[in-house]
Amino acid sequence: MFCSFRRLCLAAIWGLGLASSSFASEKAGFTAERDDVIPPLDIFKTMASDLEPEGWITFQTLDNKQIINFAPIMSLRCRLKEIKYSIDSKDLDKSFPIPDCDPEYPFRVEAQSIHKPYIMEFPGGTVQALAVQLTWDDGSTSKITYYEPCRAVGAAPCAYPLGSNE
Repeated sequence: MFCSFRRLCLAAIWGLGLASSSFASEKAGFTAERDDVIPPLDIFKTMASDLEPEGWITFQTLDNKQIINFAPIMSLRCRLKEIKYSIDSKDLDKSFPIPDCDPEYPFRVEAQSIHKPYIMEFPGGTVQALAVQLTWDDGSTSKITYYEPCRAVGAAPCAYPLGSNE
């Protein structure tokens, strides 16, 4: 509950900051396309930290298929440069491109963007663990975080954190 309240507060603070920066930009003759209308990187890093225990990714089982979904971290895409991951290893040998950022709605995830390639399907029970690392637009990286499917995972998406490499 605290994390949800914290996210709500962050969103409200960001909204106030965006409104005041848009007003200041209009006064100075700038357009809303300026990069500084996207909230500061620290807000995105805080959101990533808040999301980490519940899962940057989720697992679920549908029709004997194991589904891994990266949609939970797609709301951070405006400050992400890359998402590296590996399946059943710590190699971080895979990555995928980040969807384009809409500066007017930097946290919105479009319905079509949460589908392939951000959802991967495997035969049921194939993937035992997944390692994930975020690379931010300033080149800094998150710690590597490890997840496994929730015990008795079914149709409800979830992930069980195994820890990180702090």
